[in-house]
Amino acid sequence: MKFGDHLQGKIADIDEKGRGVFTYQLPHDAKETRSVVVPFTMPGDEVDATFVKRDQGDWIGRLETVTHPSADRTLAPCPHAGVCGGCLWQHMSYEAQLALKMQKINQAFTEAGHEERITNVMPSIDTLHYRNRMDYVVGWQGELGLKEYGSWNHYLNLRTCLLLDEETPTILDLVRAWMKKHALAPWDARHHTGLMRYCVIRLGRNTNERMMTMIVKDAQAISEAARADLIDLLSSRATSIYLGENPEITDVSLAKTLRLLHGNEFLREEVNGLSYLVHPNSFFQTNTHMAAKLQDKVLEFLHSPSSILDLYCGSGFFGIACAKKGATVYGHELDAHAIDLAKRNAELNRVQDQTTFVAGPTEDLRWDDLHPDAVIIDPPRSGLHPRALETLLRERPPIIVYVSCNYRRLVEELKQLKTVYRVEKMEALDLFPQTPHVEVVVKLVRV
Repeated sequence: MKFGDHLQGKIADIDEKGRGVFTYQLPHDAKETRSVVVPFTMPGDEVDATFVKRDQGDWIGRLETVTHPSADRTLAPCPHAGVCGGCLWQHMSYEAQLALKMQKINQAFTEAGHEERITNVMPSIDTLHYRNRMDYVVGWQGELGLKEYGSWNHYLNLRTCLLLDEETPTILDLVRAWMKKHALAPWDARHHTGLMRYCVIRLGRNTNERMMTMIVKDAQAISEAARADLIDLLSSRATSIYLGENPEITDVSLAKTLRLLHGNEFLREEVNGLSYLVHPNSFFQTNTHMAAKLQDKVLEFLHSPSSILDLYCGSGFFGIACAKKGATVYGHELDAHAIDLAKRNAELNRVQDQTTFVAGPTEDLRWDDLHPDAVIIDPPRSGLHPRALETLLRERPPIIVYVSCNYRRLVEELKQLKTVYRVEKMEALDLFPQTPHVEVVVKLVRV
C-alpha cells in the first residue's frame, strides 16, 4: 500500500482517539486484513478513502466520500468541519455522540474486568459555543486559527468558529488587521523564526468578561505604538489584555512572562454562586455551565464530610465549594501559581479560615497530620502518579471521589483501588461536545 491508494469499507467502530475504523481485506490474500482508521467518520458510514500513512500497525486513511451515510450522520454546522482539529465529531448527531461515549466507557470497563457500567452520559447544556477558552495559533503564512487535524504545520485561517462565542471571528479579524498594520511577522515553527505565536481568548460566561493574551516570541519587539493600537482595537471587547512572551521553541501557548496592557489582572467567573479568579496561565474547566454540574456531582458524592483532602486541587474549584458547605479543606497542587490563586479564591468566597492550600508534588505529600473523611482526586489525563496511588492505598481514607477526564486511565487505576474500595456510584458528564472526550466521576467507599 502506497500513499494515495484507494480504500473502501464500512465503518464498524471508533478507536481510542474517536476516529472511525473498518477492516480492509487485502486483495492478494483472502486471510489477511488491516485496520483502516479514517477521521471524521462514524459507525455505519460506508466510505471511500485514500491511504495516507501507517501508524502503529494501522493504516490511516483520508476521507474522500461518504458513499452511504450512517443514519446518525448529520450536516456539520461549521464550514471547517472535516479539516479543522478543533472538533472531530460535528458530523454526528448529538444523541449519537452521547451513545458512543457511553458505549466506549462501558467497553473500557468490560475489557479491564470491571463489573460497573454507566447507563447514560449527562448531556451538555450547550453543544456549540460552549467553551470558555480557545488558543488560536498564528501560522507561518500569517493564518490565525487552528491547525488542520493531524498536522503540526498546516493552519486554518478561521472565519468561523463555533467553540467560543459569536463575537470571536470579529476579534480574530481585528487581530489579523493589527498584525498586518504593524508588520508583525508570524512565528514559523519549522525554522523557529518570526514573532507572533498565539492569540488566547478566555471568557467569563456568567460575568460577561473577556481576557485576551497575545503570545509572542519577544515582547520587546512589540512597539509602544503597536501596543497602544491593540488596546484601541480590543478594549471595548476585552476586560483584560495581556502581552505574553514565550521565547522557547516549544509550540505551546503558555507565556513565560506576562505584561498587563489593559484592564483587570484577572478574569472573574461565577459557578454555582461562587466566584473564581482566572489568570492567563491558570487552568479552569473549559465548559463553564457543565463545570457547575460537575461540581454538583462531586458534592453529591461526598455527602457533606467534615474534613476533605483535595488532591490536584488547582485553583480550588472543588475545595472552595466544599468549604462553602462547611467542610475543612486541605488542598494540594504542584503548580505554585495555582495555589496562590486558590488562596485568593478562598478569600474572595470568605472561606479562608476553613481552607489550607499548599504547593508541591502530590506524590510527595505526607499525611502525618492529615486525617480526612474524604479525598477528592482530579488528576491530569495521565492519571495518578504511582506513588500517589500507593499512598491512597496505604492511608485508606473512608471515601474517595475520583474525577477523571481519561476513563481509560481510570479503569487501570481502579484495578488497584478496588483492592481496598468498592465503587458505590459512577456517572459520566459530557463537558466536551463535538469531541470524543468525556468526564467520569466515581465514588469509592472503603471496604
